[in-house]
Amino acid sequence: MKPTRYNNGPLNELGVVDIAEGVARKVFSAQEVVQACLERIRLREPHLGAWVYHDGAEALRQAAGVAAGSRLPLAGVPFGAKDVFDSAGMPTEMGSRLYSGHRPRFDAASVARLRGAGAVLIGKTATAEFAGTQPTDTRNPRDPDRTPGGSSSGSAAAVADCMVPFALGTQTGGSVLRPAAFCGIVGFKPTFGFYPVAGMKPAARSFDTVGVLARSIADVARIHAALMSAVPATAREGAPRLGVFRSHLWDTVETGMRDAMQDALARLERCGAVLSEVAPPPGFETITEQRAIVNAYERAGDLTAEWLKDGACMSRQSRDVCTRGQAISGEDYVAAREAVAAFAAATEGMFADIDVLVTPTAPGPALEGHDHTGDPRLQEIWTMLHLPSLSLPLSMSGADLPVGLQMVGRRFRDRDLLGAALWAVERL
Repeated sequence: MKPTRYNNGPLNELGVVDIAEGVARKVFSAQEVVQACLERIRLREPHLGAWVYHDGAEALRQAAGVAAGSRLPLAGVPFGAKDVFDSAGMPTEMGSRLYSGHRPRFDAASVARLRGAGAVLIGKTATAEFAGTQPTDTRNPRDPDRTPGGSSSGSAAAVADCMVPFALGTQTGGSVLRPAAFCGIVGFKPTFGFYPVAGMKPAARSFDTVGVLARSIADVARIHAALMSAVPATAREGAPRLGVFRSHLWDTVETGMRDAMQDALARLERCGAVLSEVAPPPGFETITEQRAIVNAYERAGDLTAEWLKDGACMSRQSRDVCTRGQAISGEDYVAAREAVAAFAAATEGMFADIDVLVTPTAPGPALEGHDHTGDPRLQEIWTMLHLPSLSLPLSMSGADLPVGLQMVGRRFRDRDLLGAALWAVERL
């Protein structure tokens, strides 16, 4: 096998677009790329704990089936899948002892689409139990003493450490964007319902969304196109109109995060972006309360079988949300759903004079310690409203820690959001 390097760099450090194009031009083979990723996993996994399962022999077998010169959009691109996605031939244990040894017969629909586009599944990445809030043993590649975020912790760490160029995650609150921000990579959550969820363990069905973690927005655009059977988005031609959004949670945002966001916006404004302040609709400060009701009620419902079979084997966090959800009446659940729907309708007006909203992804960088996964509230707002959102990595002045700039698009206008983000990263 040839040396696993390209342009004086390891193949495992290449992004999605470069790998697919290199395989198409026969510069290197899918097997060589996979071998480079497996070697990185061998070296780094003992320190990070990003994976709960990986099978090098099976990954190389998959890669051997990718023809040299293949024009598939993700030809030979290795990836990981959060361990709440069914994957044929691999365990799917959902971070829970209750599912120890569980092996589904079929791939989840999103995994199947990616494999059909030429991508090679390396293995399963660590997740909080049932995509909840229980921290995993995964460490943050940027600082192992800090949380990598959650619940897609393994996916974020694996991508940030160049074990794979991209990974699937899920977002019910902030489980894709927050880990992306904490680990210094790109996270993308599409409009609710755009990516298929069949074969994915549900958490709260009104919010559950398949998401993507990668190291560049161009790579996200390529993956999004493959999952949507579409042409990849390109950078918009004209400068976007950016709506700066400061909600009732602005007081939670740290000074370093505020400064990083302001510096980024100033650079974009100098390049032609039009900035304006966007106010939240009336009553927006209650949105997180309504979301909590829906989330707990639906999580408790989807975990009914596990609770009844052996609730004592569930994590404290899973038991707590089940207890809260079981105490919520059907009437209160319906009222909360109606309130969320009203906020979603009101939010449409926020986009009347802008192209995308900009706001912090999280209050600041990853916090020290491993007994938590960070504050989800700045991300979960947009998940609840079914809007597409993404996190772009920024650096804080005087600190070697990444933070995230969150961009939010209009519902169903994911392509426009990606186009604005591609325009922005060329100037940041």
